[in-house]
Amino acid sequence: MKNIIGIDYGERFIGLAIKKKSLNTPYPLKILDSKEADILVEIKKVLDDNEIEEIVIGYPIGLNNHETRMTKVVDKFISNDLNKICELPVITVDERMTSKLINDNTERTDDLAAVEILNSYLIND
Repeated sequence: MKNIIGIDYGERFIGLAIKKKSLNTPYPLKILDSKEADILVEIKKVLDDNEIEEIVIGYPIGLNNHETRMTKVVDKFISNDLNKICELPVITVDERMTSKLINDNTERTDDLAAVEILNSYLIND
């Protein structure tokens, strides 16, 4: 087992979840607001503090299995940002419906979406 971070990437809000070697299930960590924090500094700190060995990021694919505008945004985030702050493996996981499944419209649930992304990866790994 590895220490793994799950990321639900959005243009403003980024949800983070963690799966520790010592735990059976992932748990929500935090939600970053790109208007209030330097998200790369925050993510790098989480990677270092938690000895992360692998990154799993939700990959937005349209319902018709085609790329969307957000697919390109996530690709750019991975290649231009994540790959600059670390050399960890980055695995993309189809995130269709994860945010919708847990969104109750009363508060941000990006960290819970990151948990679902991690769970999806762990089930299929």
